Amino acid sequence: MTLPRPRPAPALATLVAALVLVSAPPALPESPSLSSSSTGEGEPTIVLIHGVGQDRHLWDRVAPRLEARYRVLRVDLPGHGESAPLSPISVRTVASALDRTLDRQKIKKAVLVGQSYGAFVALEEAAAHPSRARAIVPIDTPTYIEADSERIANLEMLMRDRYPIFVVGMFQQMTRDSSQMDSVVAKANLVSPEVMTAYFRETWRTDLRPRVRGLKQPVMVVLTEATWPEAESWTSARKRLGYETTGPAVGRRFYDSGHLVPIDHPDSLAAAILDFTATLPH
Repeated sequence: MTLPRPRPAPALATLVAALVLVSAPPALPESPSLSSSSTGEGEPTIVLIHGVGQDRHLWDRVAPRLEARYRVLRVDLPGHGESAPLSPISVRTVASALDRTLDRQKIKKAVLVGQSYGAFVALEEAAAHPSRARAIVPIDTPTYIEADSERIANLEMLMRDRYPIFVVGMFQQMTRDSSQMDSVVAKANLVSPEVMTAYFRETWRTDLRPRVRGLKQPVMVVLTEATWPEAESWTSARKRLGYETTGPAVGRRFYDSGHLVPIDHPDSLAAAILDFTATLPH
């Protein structure tokens, strides 16, 4: 005689279902779109993404050259300029906010130009939505930050205990133009310490190498001498900075420039972006 298989009690079935739901990875909160400004006409759209402590006005001397030939979209990162803060801060959530902005602006093909943390966002957007990214231009940024636990610990202590000194020390050195140093620091001080701290902590633990490994879009990596020394070949720098498997990837070195290339060399940077965009297949 075959006994019928016992059915789980309703209470037990409910408990099992609840445990499954609890163990599932949490969904990311829906990211709001970013504050932005659009000028010019022409495809593809060039999207300009600033780094931590600045805003869309970083591109004020770059955009006019670009918008003479293309549509240009400038965005404010969350917690910067006119964009509301976002919690939690991560490259993934910020890129999601950028993608919603591109949707709202009806941008289907974009050249994603990112300065510093903005480069992380551009690379993540290209990895998450490859059909949207025509090409990527990371500016003075590797795909990962080498872990230097002692240096990071010192910076963490400085951020916590002497935040104003941290901001001056970090941002004043980002430009070689002495007439711009005070305005760069003043702009950084408009960002709340909580937001600034969250971005820097995220930067120090970011490693996008697994995300960009399969990128097929053309990449032009703009680098300063400090990031790409003159004696180093592009083949070596490309591997060291984590762009070895992206591509096709070319390097463009800028001399006598601080980290904020859009401030120190706006005309040359705009010309490089235009030349690179002109090479893209239609």
